[in-house]
Amino acid sequence: MEAHIDSLDVVKNVDYILVAEFDIDEGSILRHQYPQPTGADENHIAELMLPDGAHLRENDWTLFFFNQKVPDEDGNLPEDAPPLLYALSLVRTKHDKGVRRGAVVKAMAVCTRHQFLHIYKPILLLALENYYRTPTVDTLAQLYNSVNTMDLSGMPRLSRSERIILRFSDDQAMFEEKFIRHLNQMNGGDSANIANGNPGSPHTQEGVDEDNENGRHKTLIDLSSGQVRVSTGKTKDRHFYDTQVVYEGVKLPIRVPMTVYPEEIGDFSLIQLLSTFGSNPQFTISSRGTHPHLDSSGQYTHPIILLMNGLLTQKRIIFLGHNRPAGEVSNYVLAAVALGSGGGGVLRGFANRAFPYTNLTNLDTLLEFPGYIAGVTNPAFEEHPQWWDLLCNINTGKITVSPTLYTNNSAPSALGYRTAAETIRKSLDSAGLTRNRSVSGRDVKPDKWNNSDADFIHDLMGAIERHYGEIAIRSKVEAYVKRFLSITALYEHDRKGHTDLGVNFFTSGGASAADFGLHFSDYESKERELLLNQRRIEGFIDTISYRNALKDFQAQMKNSPIQGIDINALVSRLKNGSNLDINEAEAIYKILDENVNTDEQVTELLATLPQSQGGLHPLAYGFYHPSVKIRQYTVNLFERIEKNEAGARYVKSVNFFHQCAFSNLRQTFATTA
Repeated sequence: MEAHIDSLDVVKNVDYILVAEFDIDEGSILRHQYPQPTGADENHIAELMLPDGAHLRENDWTLFFFNQKVPDEDGNLPEDAPPLLYALSLVRTKHDKGVRRGAVVKAMAVCTRHQFLHIYKPILLLALENYYRTPTVDTLAQLYNSVNTMDLSGMPRLSRSERIILRFSDDQAMFEEKFIRHLNQMNGGDSANIANGNPGSPHTQEGVDEDNENGRHKTLIDLSSGQVRVSTGKTKDRHFYDTQVVYEGVKLPIRVPMTVYPEEIGDFSLIQLLSTFGSNPQFTISSRGTHPHLDSSGQYTHPIILLMNGLLTQKRIIFLGHNRPAGEVSNYVLAAVALGSGGGGVLRGFANRAFPYTNLTNLDTLLEFPGYIAGVTNPAFEEHPQWWDLLCNINTGKITVSPTLYTNNSAPSALGYRTAAETIRKSLDSAGLTRNRSVSGRDVKPDKWNNSDADFIHDLMGAIERHYGEIAIRSKVEAYVKRFLSITALYEHDRKGHTDLGVNFFTSGGASAADFGLHFSDYESKERELLLNQRRIEGFIDTISYRNALKDFQAQMKNSPIQGIDINALVSRLKNGSNLDINEAEAIYKILDENVNTDEQVTELLATLPQSQGGLHPLAYGFYHPSVKIRQYTVNLFERIEKNEAGARYVKSVNFFHQCAFSNLRQTFATTA
């Protein structure tokens, strides 16, 4: 559930244009703010726009945020808090023997509410060069007007479920009808006559090439009726919205991503983060013992799991890149935000506590934020472990746990944790589970008494080695954090008798299954999972992200098109339950048949069945079930799915055997009806 302002509904694409310069006498100064002052500290802005070591390289990028507010104990921000603004700054050094110190350093930044602020990089490159030639406010005004005339009006507003469907679909034409219908409505046409429907009258038509490329897909406007339709030809990739910015007569093509999650900012690489800190497990060090929230597998906890645990339990995290470009350090911070939030779409509250690039001048503000995530280039931070809980050294790939973390009275003592962990280990060893202490490579599972983490890392790093794409890697992280939330709900239900983080599923016999979409082979494996996650869960329950998750789940249950059930947990049970008994399987299919009827409900169901992860395959097993009722429920569901625009593409994409089974059963049930 999202609780953020849709950045596409704002009037302006860019709120401010900023220019900073380095003056040999005054230091970093903010030269211009256009069209008006931001209200933030000018010296602080200038320091962020001109990062340490900027004079050592020709170009560098920095990212920083405006309007960050310290949340209260419940994770709430002030009601009158302005929206978060994302600033993208380009700093350039030009060597000139005619000036003092032999170089001129200037930086220009755009401040926007768009999370996809990386789309402004091309125009910033041109604008800063233009400012070097003409250092006046008129240059800023020209840039401001250009970016704010970028037309996003033809970009349809997708719901969260629709974005998820599109995000995990390889079908470039997914929601093509929605795009064309939106264009048709903008042009005053009948929204019922969309691209693939009525072809319109054969009158003269005007073609508008949306891609500015010959032979690409064109939108055609019937001049007699104003109706928009689409020519045959190569299909546009609807994962993006194509527009342009005109700057000094130059048309710059812009591709706006359509599937951005709430906590995804910029064009970071999660793969780079995982490769840097996950390729050498032995490089993770702890200054003292083990910590209950961080070391879920004891001293052999994989560094990526250590970092994930730190994010989930709201530890203060620094990414240090000494002599590295500030833009590179910023990308690690943004990737960490995505890692902790579950690919950017499961948990929220990380972005408000993120400082992609910061320095010592911002230290006091930084320390006010609980669980901050910050990027720095100054090695002085490493010498002050009281400022941070985890320090991730980008140069060495090493993660260091601050020794001061163990003296924090709010956390369980390391000794107490080791005692509890030893008890668990002995109980598991008695069941025949032995530990492998080798950490020489990723293929080794160093701690078999925490299989879920070891399996996750093995799958994740293996996918990177096999060159999986960025979205595929983020989806694995998303699934991991979703599973952790389910385990948290199960833990609360089992230990406290109640949870507000999930809806319990009941079997048809009336006995509580209490699985929240999880599947365990036996009772012992379930208890092992709960015991080994206990400390991590207890640390998570005290965080802002946990409280936000409670609010988001309750809002989702209230506003969801499918009311009264946790559709995610139900479908997860169907996908993960390898040996469902007939009563439980029948109950699941019956609930789906009774609750998935409208177009919006079908769309929400499809969002839980990503095409890249099998699509309708888990549902299609119902075609072959010995229960006649389940086969009937499955046919009913597929018939409703087929009537949905996205669902029709889903049905066409299932394999030949499923399509034959669907066709045959539909005819059979129609005959006997």
